[in-house]
Amino acid sequence: MNEVSVKDPKQQHQSALYMGIDGGGSHCRAMLQDARGNLLGQGQGGPANPVYGLQQSIDSILTATHQALDEAGLASSDLSNIVVGGGLAGLHLPRMQEAMQKWQHPFAALYLTTDLHAAALGAHQGMDGGVIILGTGFSSLASCKGKLTQVGGYGFPINATCSGSWFGLEAVKAVLLDVDGVGLSTSLTQALLMGRSATELAEDFMHATATDYAKLAPLVFEQADIGDKVSLGLIQQGAAFINQVIRRLLATGVTRLAMIGGITERIKPWLDPQLLATINTALASPQQGALLYARQQHALVTKDKS
Repeated sequence: MNEVSVKDPKQQHQSALYMGIDGGGSHCRAMLQDARGNLLGQGQGGPANPVYGLQQSIDSILTATHQALDEAGLASSDLSNIVVGGGLAGLHLPRMQEAMQKWQHPFAALYLTTDLHAAALGAHQGMDGGVIILGTGFSSLASCKGKLTQVGGYGFPINATCSGSWFGLEAVKAVLLDVDGVGLSTSLTQALLMGRSATELAEDFMHATATDYAKLAPLVFEQADIGDKVSLGLIQQGAAFINQVIRRLLATGVTRLAMIGGITERIKPWLDPQLLATINTALASPQQGALLYARQQHALVTKDKS
C-alpha cells in the first residue's frame, strides 16, 4: 500500500480519470473509469510482476493503459489526467516496492499495492473477507476487523503450491522421472516431450520463469480428465493444500471467502465440499478493487493537501 507520486493532487475534478490495474505473473489488466464511475475502456498487457523484470512490468502496464485509452476514444496525452491504483504481484517484497516507486510514471498519480490486496478489495468491496489467488502463483489474505492475515505469497518456486507455475513445474519433474525409469508412468510424458528428448526438455525449462511453467498447467488437467494417475495425484495434492489454506483463513474470523485466478475453477471440484461452501463469488474484479484503492488513496491525499 504505497503511494508512488502525486503530481498535482489539487487538479482532481469531475473530468478526472481513474484506472485500476491488476498485474499478475501472466497478464496485466486495466479498467478505466470517469469520475462518476462509468466504464470508459479496458486493456490488457503481458506479465506485470516486477520480480520477473521491472521494465517488463512497466511495459505491460503501459500497454494495458494505452489499450484502455484507445477503447475509450482518448489520446495518449490523457495519461497525465489518470489517477491509477495498481495491484501488482511481487509488491509484498520491499525491494520491489522501492523499485516501482522510482518509476517516473506518466500519470497524474499512482498508488501501488499488492495484487492480493486489490483482489480482496474487489472481492468484498471493502468488507471483511478472505481471498485466495490461484493464477500463475499462489497467495491468500484474510481481512477481519482491521487485521490483515496473509498466507503464502512468497513466490515461485518456493511457495506456489496449486498455482499454474507449480502444476507446470511438477509436470516437468514427473516426466523426467518417468523417462529415467524411476518414477510413475504418465501420459504427461508424451504430452510434454512432443518429439523432444528428456535432456532437451530439461534444457528448455532450466531457466524458465513462473509464467513459462504456468503455460503447462492445462496439460495436467487435460491428462487427469483421461485418467492419468500422476496428474490426478498432483491435483489431489494441490486441493489438499488449498483445503488447509481455507481452514487457516476461516480461523481468523472471516465468514466470506473468494477464489480468483486461472486455476480456480479447475480445482474447486476437488475441494472439501464443506469448505467449498464458504467460497462466494467475488463482488467485483481485482481491477475494480484497484480502482477503489485509487479513489480512496487519492481522496486522502487531496484532503491532506487542500
